[in-house]
Amino acid sequence: MTNLIIDTDLGSSTDDVATLCMAYEYMRQNKANLLGIIINRMGEQNAEFADVLNTYYGFPNIPIGLCRNGIENPPIFSDYAGIANKRNQDGTTIFKRTITNSSEFLDDYKLYRKILASQPDKSVTIISIGFLTSLANLLQSQADEYSSENGISLVQKKVREFIIMGGKFDESDKNGEYNIQFSAEFAKTFYQLIPNEIPVYYSPESVGNQIYWTRDQILQDFSNVELHPLKQIYLDCPEDPMQRMWDPLTIMTAVEGIEYFQWSEKGYVKLTDDFTLDFIENPTGNTQYQIVVNSTENEKYLNFIRNMIIHRKS
Repeated sequence: MTNLIIDTDLGSSTDDVATLCMAYEYMRQNKANLLGIIINRMGEQNAEFADVLNTYYGFPNIPIGLCRNGIENPPIFSDYAGIANKRNQDGTTIFKRTITNSSEFLDDYKLYRKILASQPDKSVTIISIGFLTSLANLLQSQADEYSSENGISLVQKKVREFIIMGGKFDESDKNGEYNIQFSAEFAKTFYQLIPNEIPVYYSPESVGNQIYWTRDQILQDFSNVELHPLKQIYLDCPEDPMQRMWDPLTIMTAVEGIEYFQWSEKGYVKLTDDFTLDFIENPTGNTQYQIVVNSTENEKYLNFIRNMIIHRKS
């Protein structure tokens, strides 16, 4: 069973929602243990939406941490977080919640430290599907009530691997990748402090670009489910035409194993001054990235995601 922490910029793109939905299904299958959810996008409404998902799927006790030191007013592509507080005509919320006082959400790095300190050594997979704010906050953290270790030492001791949605490794496309570019200064801290012996697997933007779960498909897939958080987003919010299923590829890597995808050779990455990643091939490196595949494989990935999520209710 894979022990997971999912570090997500929930509240803007629907692939984050899809990834969490898959995590709950993996838990039902006893293939994964979701230890906690870290919201790396500031705003209590984003953590509240995570609470909706936990509650809907029947895992109300999964702890949620919230970034309170991060990026001010980043772009929002699909403004769905407010659905957490959407109400019926009788005044009740359409989705049940477990946490009603947002002060109960621990700060991101505090929850990281609490979870990691309680786990066996080299046992936790961290999935990063958003900004690098919370991971930077963790790595900079100092000893506290949860651990006498500083953030770097705690990560070295407890983390088995990182799986990161981000990066562009095509030499012809060196524009900054969104998750890294928009968390630029935090990304700089992350890449300065991350222990280089921990394996890091990247799912770059170019791979997920080919995996499009359309609004029409989603509404059809959930046509026999009256109420579902992902369906509600596509009912209430305009479809972002650029939305792709980037993030679910990370949890598939974590649980299905790296053999499910095709990978680069091993190497190291270096963050450049323009906040892109340079990959330096080296057989002793700790880093690999997924490679773009053919349309048949892309269809397989999409169908896997759909079959994990559709028709699943608490």
